[in-house]
Amino acid sequence: TPPLLEQFYSLHLLVLSRFGVYTICFDMSRLCSTADPADKAACLRNLRFWINSVWASSSAIEDGNVGTAPILLIGTHKDKVPSAEEHKAISDLLYEEFNRNQAFSRVQQYKDTVGDKRQVLWFFPVDNSAGLKDPVMVAAMRMVEECVEEEEYIKWRVPFTWLDVLETFRKCGKSAMSLQETVQLAADKGMGRTPDVSLEEEVQLMMEHLTALGMIMYSTEDSLRNLVILSPVIFLVQPLSLIVCDFAIHLEPEHKAARKALPDLWTQLTSQGVVSRKLLAELWKGFGNVKELEFLAVKYGIMVPLVKRGSEEDDADYLVPSILRKDPLDWPTDPPTFVGYLVIAGKQTLAKSLYGSIKMEEVKRQGFHPTGILARLLAKCVSWGEVLIGNARSEAGTDVSDLRGEEAQLSFGSHVFRISLAADQGCIRVVFFVGNPLEVVHTLTRLCSEVLAECAPGLACGFCVPADGGKWEGASGEER
Repeated sequence: TPPLLEQFYSLHLLVLSRFGVYTICFDMSRLCSTADPADKAACLRNLRFWINSVWASSSAIEDGNVGTAPILLIGTHKDKVPSAEEHKAISDLLYEEFNRNQAFSRVQQYKDTVGDKRQVLWFFPVDNSAGLKDPVMVAAMRMVEECVEEEEYIKWRVPFTWLDVLETFRKCGKSAMSLQETVQLAADKGMGRTPDVSLEEEVQLMMEHLTALGMIMYSTEDSLRNLVILSPVIFLVQPLSLIVCDFAIHLEPEHKAARKALPDLWTQLTSQGVVSRKLLAELWKGFGNVKELEFLAVKYGIMVPLVKRGSEEDDADYLVPSILRKDPLDWPTDPPTFVGYLVIAGKQTLAKSLYGSIKMEEVKRQGFHPTGILARLLAKCVSWGEVLIGNARSEAGTDVSDLRGEEAQLSFGSHVFRISLAADQGCIRVVFFVGNPLEVVHTLTRLCSEVLAECAPGLACGFCVPADGGKWEGASGEER
């Protein structure tokens, strides 16, 4: 994935659900025999992230078992990699890399005939330029249809009045409407006539059902209960992408207006990753529902509230972890004491396969690559650190100089530590600067569990230490 897309990882997890079929595409030229080894590793890492993301975000308990959305791997650029032998080698590579991962159980096979032999591949090799003239493209589309037809949720029976309301949702041209408008629409469509079920009760049942299917978003939380989001992508992603983006490349009309109206606050956002409520109001004024957007952005970890610098309501600031700078942090003068790793994986995998003594290679193969999760964990850590500090820095605001997009030096009270993305190991590395790291370990594990419960309920986390106990005995700034 190009670097500019990484800012959006935290948004993708908002729109994945159990109710769908997912196609994950990759360029076959990056996995063929002539591919650069570093690029091949990066491609596999990216595939692992997306396969695990779909699995984690779409997992649901069905009849006592974990049910997950089907996945099709699509290999593109067959015009550049036309060889059936190469396709077989890529398929073998994918199987070797991912077959021990829980998510792979939902990856669909492509069955083809090469000469007089039947060949089974773990991906669909397609020629994008040929479109539907490519029989594999047609086969992939047919497989999507077959997967959908096998899903139980498309067989669920609902009243025709619900479908009528849903059709109006789709055609009304709005991304959201009030609860009062929704209830009135439901009444106009004939809902509320079932004995022993009031109109309001039936509307709640309908919205719970449509929310579960990912067709709308509705929450009974006090800050959201009067809002029905008809198009989650339009309502959330468009305004949120105005703050979660690469400002060196993207400059939308809303950005230009905000930069002109509030230059100091604009600079604070683009240079420090801190957005003020005043700037949000300016950026989002064309969307409406600014308070609800603000609440949802905090709820899903896109932004984290910081200690207020003043007493006015508009003095509130938020950290946007996914747009923090990527340059490395300097090492402190005090030497580290311990190092450990926060490992994320499917709940069953963590309990059965990644328990006890394990090799780091197995963590990479079976674990969940934490890109996207790390930003949310950073937000939780900063928020918890603010709670422990209280109002001690309320006048100066929060110091974000030790925060980066893929690493941060943080503290829980007097307990100083550094967390970073260990991309090659597929986990989160934690370096401690305290004599007893247990308090930090317990708090980090708790906060990471909260993140996973919010955005990836199929995952769990655990803390691992190197076989030698994780004690750091190297020179200052050098890891053993």
